[in-house]
Amino acid sequence: MSDLVTTAEASLLARDRDAAPWQQALVLVVAGGLDRAELAARIAERLDYAPRFRRVVTGWPVSGWVDDANFNLDGHIHEVTLASGQRLESWLADELDTTLPRSHPLWRVALVHGLPSGAQAIVARVNPAMIDGYDHIHLFQELLEDRADDRQPPEPQPWQPSQTAAPDLAAVLSGFSDPLAAAERAVGGAWGMLEDSLRRVTPADGRSLQVAGVEVDLAEVKRIHDRHGCTIHDVVVALASAGIRQWYLDQGRELLDPLALVPLAITEPQVLESAIGCRIAPSFDRLPLATADPTARLQAIATITTVRRESGLSVPARDVIDLAGFAPATLHAVAAGTVAVGRPHTVTVVNVPGPDQPRYLGRLRVRQVFATTTPTDAEEITVTINSYHGKVSLTAAAFGPLETWATAITAELAALGV
Repeated sequence: MSDLVTTAEASLLARDRDAAPWQQALVLVVAGGLDRAELAARIAERLDYAPRFRRVVTGWPVSGWVDDANFNLDGHIHEVTLASGQRLESWLADELDTTLPRSHPLWRVALVHGLPSGAQAIVARVNPAMIDGYDHIHLFQELLEDRADDRQPPEPQPWQPSQTAAPDLAAVLSGFSDPLAAAERAVGGAWGMLEDSLRRVTPADGRSLQVAGVEVDLAEVKRIHDRHGCTIHDVVVALASAGIRQWYLDQGRELLDPLALVPLAITEPQVLESAIGCRIAPSFDRLPLATADPTARLQAIATITTVRRESGLSVPARDVIDLAGFAPATLHAVAAGTVAVGRPHTVTVVNVPGPDQPRYLGRLRVRQVFATTTPTDAEEITVTINSYHGKVSLTAAAFGPLETWATAITAELAALGV
């Protein structure tokens, strides 16, 4: 029987609509020299590690993940060359404003040419419903290696779909000895889509999506951490808050302290052997945007996170950094999926620490890593933070100009470092 769509997954799937696309993107920048054939070969070699990347959602009244009998890898990989003067962020904003078709597995990869100095970007878009961090990981967690690989990928073995039938309601119910448990499980897969398709999802109202990213030195962040006696997480959330604060000012908005979804990695013994070794739980904080002084904002954020650390539930950053493979790919998608908790909020800030050492896509070293998630529901702006090999990237997605995003963050970095 196929893998049932859970209620949480149905809620995430319902958020991706033609009028308001919702998806998560991972951006890898390499020096150049990658062609489409090599990228396709490396993806084909690792697809078996992420079976949902060959599956679609189908079935009624019970929905399930079933193998796409017409799966064609070539249809999920495309090339694009930026126009003269076009920025990667503006191209990405347009790309994220396009839904992933439900008739195919919910992911797409672009090989982007035309970056400065001949660099290239590999951009992977996914619907986070595909990835749970337990049984289902992001394909790119398995695609990157900790050393260069000059070999040619082997010819992929022929793949045949095996789970092509939609779930049958009677079969689902007959698989449970407890009728109440059976009904609850069936609701997760059967009627979740209908229920969640009726939930209120804030439309874009004709506003165009904007994306902006900035990269700062991790060494500078660590100096601020040492100077103020707080954590690296506190510092990067404070930097993100400065960018959000400036965005509010640029929009002519009143500076209130918005409720923000700030997902938290927590310990949970029964999942320590999972792909990410922890659970990503939703957590909500009031970001101190109304506070004008950068140091006071950092102190307010540090106070909130100190309570969490003392609870003993939060996972040390080093444990996340040392996860096998390129875990940030999966962690970003799982963190994006915490929006399914449904508590109204206007801001999301996701911080994922990545590896200290470089990662490679075949023979090419990954120079930079960015990630972003489009806003959904009542969200006005999302910020996705990723550390990798001595750098920290902060990427915002919002329905409104982000021209001062980088300037605000670099100014905050300077103010906190004085």
